[in-house]
Amino acid sequence: MKTIIISKASVVFLFANVKKISLQEAKDRNMFGPVYHGTDETARQAIKDQGFKIFIGPERSDHIHHGYESSDYFGGMPAPIHHLGYSIYMTTNKSIAKQFAMGTTKGMKTYFLDVPKLETINFGANSTMMKWWNKNGYNPTPYEYDAKERLKETINLTKKLKSKWDAVWFKGKGLYKLLDGDQIAVFDPKNIYEIDKTLAKDFEIGSRIRRKEDGILGTILRKEKVNTEKMLRDFPMMKTWLKPGTKFRFEVKWRKGGTDFNVCDVDVEPAPLKRKK
Repeated sequence: MKTIIISKASVVFLFANVKKISLQEAKDRNMFGPVYHGTDETARQAIKDQGFKIFIGPERSDHIHHGYESSDYFGGMPAPIHHLGYSIYMTTNKSIAKQFAMGTTKGMKTYFLDVPKLETINFGANSTMMKWWNKNGYNPTPYEYDAKERLKETINLTKKLKSKWDAVWFKGKGLYKLLDGDQIAVFDPKNIYEIDKTLAKDFEIGSRIRRKEDGILGTILRKEKVNTEKMLRDFPMMKTWLKPGTKFRFEVKWRKGGTDFNVCDVDVEPAPLKRKK
C-alpha cells in the first residue's frame, strides 16, 4: 500500500499501475468483465502514466468530483460521500461510462477485474439503501449534520466493505441521476486489468483473423474445441459447415458481414495486430 498527501482536502490512500492482459487470459482466469471507466482525457492520461488512484476527502473537493452532496438522504441522515465508499468505480454499461467521459467513448479502455469476492446488490429504494449502508459501517448521527463525521463514516463504510469483498456491484436504479444503474466499486486498484488486443495469440479470443475465401478480417469472440469425427457422426447435418480436420470452431465478428457463430479454424488464418511502439 502506498499513501501520498495531495492536499489538506484529499489523500491518495491506495494506487497501482494498471497491468495489461489478453482477453483469452482474462476469460481463462474467470475474471469479471468487460467493464469500463468513464473519465475525462486528463484523468485518463494520468491513469495511463501512474495507474488508478483512490482518493479520500469531502465531497466536491480536489479529486472528489462525483458522489452525493450533503443534503438529507433518508431519516435525517445524509448519504455517504460515495455510494459504495472510496474506491475505483467501473461499469458494465458503456453508455454510463460515456456519460462520465464527457459524452464520448474515444480513448476508453476495456478492463476485466480479478474480484473473486464480489457482492451484488440490486435495489434502489432510499430506505433500503440506508439500511445497507448502516449494516456495513456507515452510521452518522441523525439530524445533526457534521461534515467531518460524514467523512469519517464514509471511511468506515469503505473499510467494512473492503474487509468483506473485493468489489461490490450495484445494479439498482432510481437513486440519483448520475448514479442510476450499473456501477462496480473496486477496493484495490491492483485487481484491475486492461485488455490489450496485441497480447492475443493466434486463434485466441480477442485475436484477429482473416477469412481465406475472401480476405475479410474479423475478431474471435468465442472459441470451442470440437471433435469433428464424433460431431459429424452424431449430427450428420453439420457437414454443411463443419469441415474435415477442424479442431476449433469460433464465433467471429467480421469487419464486413456481421457475426458468424460457426467458423472453422481451417477456413481462417491469423492476422495479428502489430504492437504500437
